[in-house]
Amino acid sequence: MSDHLPTNFGSYRHILLTAGPLILSQTGVMLMQLIDGLFLSWYSSDAIAAVVPAGLTYFAVAALFIGVTSYTSTFVAQYIGAQRPGRVGAVVWQGIYIAVAAGALIALTAPWSAHAFTHMGHAAGIAALESVFFRILCYGAVLTLLNSALSGFFVGRGDNVLLTAAQVIGLAVNAALDYALIFGRWGLPEMGMAGAAWATVIAQGVTTLLLLAVYLRPSHRRNFGTWRDWPFDLPLMKRLMNFGAPAGCRFLVEVTAWALFTLFVARVGADEAAATGIVMRLNGIAIFPIMGLSMAIAALVGQAQGAHRPDLAERCVWRGLAVGEGWMLLNVALFVLIPRTLILCFHDPQTVTDAQFQPVLEIGVRLMYFIATYCLVDASNAVLLAGLQGAGDTRWTLLMSALMHGAFLVGLIAIDLLHAGVYAIWTFATVLVIAYAITWLLRFRGGKWRTMRVIEHVPADLENKGNSAI
Repeated sequence: MSDHLPTNFGSYRHILLTAGPLILSQTGVMLMQLIDGLFLSWYSSDAIAAVVPAGLTYFAVAALFIGVTSYTSTFVAQYIGAQRPGRVGAVVWQGIYIAVAAGALIALTAPWSAHAFTHMGHAAGIAALESVFFRILCYGAVLTLLNSALSGFFVGRGDNVLLTAAQVIGLAVNAALDYALIFGRWGLPEMGMAGAAWATVIAQGVTTLLLLAVYLRPSHRRNFGTWRDWPFDLPLMKRLMNFGAPAGCRFLVEVTAWALFTLFVARVGADEAAATGIVMRLNGIAIFPIMGLSMAIAALVGQAQGAHRPDLAERCVWRGLAVGEGWMLLNVALFVLIPRTLILCFHDPQTVTDAQFQPVLEIGVRLMYFIATYCLVDASNAVLLAGLQGAGDTRWTLLMSALMHGAFLVGLIAIDLLHAGVYAIWTFATVLVIAYAITWLLRFRGGKWRTMRVIEHVPADLENKGNSAI
């Protein structure tokens, strides 16, 4: 075994210790989305119907840049695995520069957002709320992207406790401001949908400042060049874009497809849109912890690949998948046994009468069975894809994602033209998730990723630059 990797590298204990803080962090994100959804559902049925398509549309706009900036974690992991910590600060700074430029670009999309939602054929009240939520998130996009770039510094090194602490603080700020700004509490104005969006932006600002402060602390400046290596580095920027841009494009394709999914559901009807918004929030119970696990797996694979140990990388992926599937089976049982109880948590009789909520409840219960079905394979999606991305297999995964989601879009259009209804849309989505899992499984077992690395193989041009910490 490589002498600089822990002797227990790839063990279940090592995986869980690495993933634990990230799972906690992503669970916090899930809880925040549930709380956000609860508050908005108590505020109005139009608000909960609008928040999912508006949020996914925002992420579709930002997805390319989120994918690029968050790919700093793979570079950091592989530099650590290759015992080249002096390159860590430089690559994170390149991610920061991308975040600032892209954040300014996204903010420019905000003024025309109202027209986009109006032309999707949604009810006027829902379209207006979608526009408000989307526009405010666009103004704060730079904070989302800075979070992604800075998080890579912590995730790639496996230093996840401080990252989680900063994110949990941000989530607590978000929860408090959600309550205050949606309903007008503690002397603050009642802002409804706009309040939920501003709470998110302010909380992201708090998290960003905390991460930046830790990133620039003296020990990190000394060991990783987090201040010394701030200058623009064109060769490294090109390398980050070469691997990160396909990862970002894949994320863009996926988020856009699911944003369109919610928009097509909203064309069916307001009750269907509200039910979809609720069950997708509940789906977060299952998927957000898996996202934390997959972030850890990608980092561990990156470290192993940097150390030229694909055998350890493979061990991490299969054991991570076992952990993920165990968690998903627990959630499947929950979704199948008590779907009605879960959905009723989103009903406030003082805002929406029982009779008004009844169609949403009945539709939502049926949709929970679709979620339970694709949860059986969704851990495979997250963990296997994380393994491929952590090795640097970004171009092939982009190609396959584009092909599958292109077919998904064609199917959604056909269903819409045939007026086949919400259950046909969800059936098609479930088939896509299963096909996705099979594709990543075959690619990972094929083994081409084993010879991949994203960092410089023979860094002659960097030999005297950025390696003083080795």
